[in-house]
Amino acid sequence: MPAERHRLVPCASHRGVPRRLLILAAAALPGLAPAQKWPAQPVRIIVPYTAGGGSDNIARALGTELSRELGQPVVVDNRPGASAMLGAEMVARAAPDGYTLLMADMPHTITPSLYKTPYDALKDFTPVALIGSSPLVLAVNPNFKAQSVKQFVALAKAQPGRLNLASGGTGTATHLAGELFKQQTGTFITHIPYKGSGQAIADVVAGHTESMFASAPTVIPHIRSGALRALATTSAQRSPALPQVPTLGESGVRGLTVLHWFGLLGPAGLPSGIQTTLHDAVARAMATPTLQAKLQSLGLELTPRTAAEFGAQMETDAARWARVVKERNIKAD
Repeated sequence: MPAERHRLVPCASHRGVPRRLLILAAAALPGLAPAQKWPAQPVRIIVPYTAGGGSDNIARALGTELSRELGQPVVVDNRPGASAMLGAEMVARAAPDGYTLLMADMPHTITPSLYKTPYDALKDFTPVALIGSSPLVLAVNPNFKAQSVKQFVALAKAQPGRLNLASGGTGTATHLAGELFKQQTGTFITHIPYKGSGQAIADVVAGHTESMFASAPTVIPHIRSGALRALATTSAQRSPALPQVPTLGESGVRGLTVLHWFGLLGPAGLPSGIQTTLHDAVARAMATPTLQAKLQSLGLELTPRTAAEFGAQMETDAARWARVVKERNIKAD
């Protein structure tokens, strides 16, 4: 058959077929349809903790502004369990299409040193945006006898094992901060793990547990309301959100500086274009006065970083906590 019979005929002379129909037919052919603009559907942020905790509060505050930037709803989905591994695994196994993200925090780089995780905390995720960091706060029930860290340590030494120290769960930053505190003060305080900081705070407020380490965004509202009393922070300098609260260093506990970071991760293999779009949308959202005021009121210090810098920080933290867990012989409960 002569080759010329297979040549495409220009639309204008295609034997009277309307140009509009030809365009529609071409669009239906594989590879010729215009690329769908991202995002074209709601974005889901998985929070691997219960509602009411620091990660949840930050995700919801960010989600409101981020939905405006993306032009799509941003849904916060709480999936607590297995020391935050349940929610993290959901994101690690999700399609790398940008519609499922993880609100990660520092424990994401601690957990692999304590558990056999069903994912690789670094290789199975794509860094998207670091949101900020905050100190941990040593907080107690307002009726607790100790008015300072010095008095707290004295009580703990006088009653070994009688005092309780709650945390947001085994392997969390709040847990490890408590373990470091006990080792550096030579005290024996019983660790009480919860399935998230929200439940732990509720029990400390109710007086069922005396004390806890918690991220500043989680406890600041309770401290301001008088439901909790802050004894110290884990930052090197006093937190701008809690200027009246001394650091542990000022209180005589040296060398215990812990900053709890929060950031967004996607599954491994997230296309660079979507990664950039998300990162830039988060940056614009965080530049709005409304979100800045909200996050800073929670004690979060905003720390803009590139996605690559965020990934490098995660690698550094993972190595640091692996050393701490090994040197301190910290075991999962």
